[in-house]
Amino acid sequence: MQTVAEMFASAINLVHDKPFIIYEGTEITYREMDRQTNSLGNAFLELGITKGDRVAYLFPSNPTIAICDLAIQKIGAVSVPFNAMAMSKDIKYIINNTEVRCLITDEKGYEMYKQVSDELPSLKYIIVKSEAVIPGTLSFNELISKSSEVLTLVKCSPDDICTVLYTSGTTGVAKGTMQTHKSVYVGITQMSISHGLQFKSENMLVVLPIYNNFGRTVFMLSTIYNCGTLLLLERWKTENVLQVATKYGATYFGGTPTMFIYLLEGFDPKRHRFTPSLCFAAGAKCPVDVLNKFEQTFNTRVVEGYGATELCGFVTTNPPLGVSKIGSVGLPIGDVKMKVVDNEGKECPTGGIGEIIVSSDMMAKGYWGDSETSSKAFTEAGWVSGDLGYVDQDGYLFLVDRKKDLIIRGGANVFPQEIEEVFYSHPKVMMAAVVGIPDRVKGEVPKAFVVLKEGRDVSEQELLQFCREKLSAYKVPVGVEFRSELPTNKVGKVLRRELREQVLSN
Repeated sequence: MQTVAEMFASAINLVHDKPFIIYEGTEITYREMDRQTNSLGNAFLELGITKGDRVAYLFPSNPTIAICDLAIQKIGAVSVPFNAMAMSKDIKYIINNTEVRCLITDEKGYEMYKQVSDELPSLKYIIVKSEAVIPGTLSFNELISKSSEVLTLVKCSPDDICTVLYTSGTTGVAKGTMQTHKSVYVGITQMSISHGLQFKSENMLVVLPIYNNFGRTVFMLSTIYNCGTLLLLERWKTENVLQVATKYGATYFGGTPTMFIYLLEGFDPKRHRFTPSLCFAAGAKCPVDVLNKFEQTFNTRVVEGYGATELCGFVTTNPPLGVSKIGSVGLPIGDVKMKVVDNEGKECPTGGIGEIIVSSDMMAKGYWGDSETSSKAFTEAGWVSGDLGYVDQDGYLFLVDRKKDLIIRGGANVFPQEIEEVFYSHPKVMMAAVVGIPDRVKGEVPKAFVVLKEGRDVSEQELLQFCREKLSAYKVPVGVEFRSELPTNKVGKVLRRELREQVLSN
């Protein structure tokens, strides 16, 4: 087993002059990243930051995150990544919850920090990456330029915490997931093997934020493990994504279903070349018609998978070279064991819908400072996901929905994703989301929110009739609301909770 820092040290020995990250046309080699992270690591040590201390960073998804994270790993401290859209209340909550000693950020993040600076008793240092001199802070650039480029790695044990990743909060208050060196390493190795990633050959295209689990573990850390190159974009602009993929020859791409939809909409075969060997769809269930059209358009293989921050990556995937079942998120990888249970905790028969429980060495240690929630989610049987699904006779997992998103209409279960699939199959619909809204008679009924493709027009009644032809009567939404966009988090997941709250507030 290797820690993240040890993995990076191995990559330095093997491919020191190879580009590690390509960002906005600039190449950063493994050797240059090593120098900068050693300097920052030494700066941390000079400040008295030691093994086990929590160090947070708040940046957009750019190479500074890699510098911060790897420097933190090298001294055995614990990285605490912030979402780039974090507000002052988020900064206060996470820093106090994890007792962060040092925060690294840019000028925008500093402005957020200032609003709560008097309410952060554990925070001793604020490091700002800025060309300006900001009183009361330490200069990121100066610390790196003045510190030694030679650093001895601090030894860590497999069960030591290496990072605390806060969940995106799509279902409420964010929880700090404690990922260990072992859980991250097992995740990276098993994911790499399951997707057949090639040593020194991968150009991994990522537009997912590298401060979250999908972007950090599945892409940034897997790139290091496989001595590949990370093609990093800070934010989603379809044309930019396609241009980078064309210029550098992306071999591997992964994202949420929303991203696959945008790529299909923006692709121009006369200007773009998008030919990855494998594409990975996760984060939400991808509509079948989107998967099929994507494979046909780009002549590539698209596989779906299932994972979570609590599982340090993905734990199931359709095999790239094996049988891929339409609508399935595939088979368990590596040491992963999985079962589906009913409300009484009894294992469901084949095809029976229940809650998914996962057991693996990829499983995180729990939630920071929340033993009560941890004991409910991380059990002897495994991690209790809150997701509903079923396993078929061949062991393939099929996701049905989030348990909390289930709509109970007059006693009958209605799964939003099933209805959304129908909307996605309509030629004029680009995006769709379905939520349950209160009803005096039925208790709860489904309502749809739809974004149409550009230049297309269709009426509410036409879409409802389309649903009636493909769904049982009790599953047909009571109405369709057209939107120019749907609320999503930073990785492109549609936030059903926000839509539901909007309905309730009105």
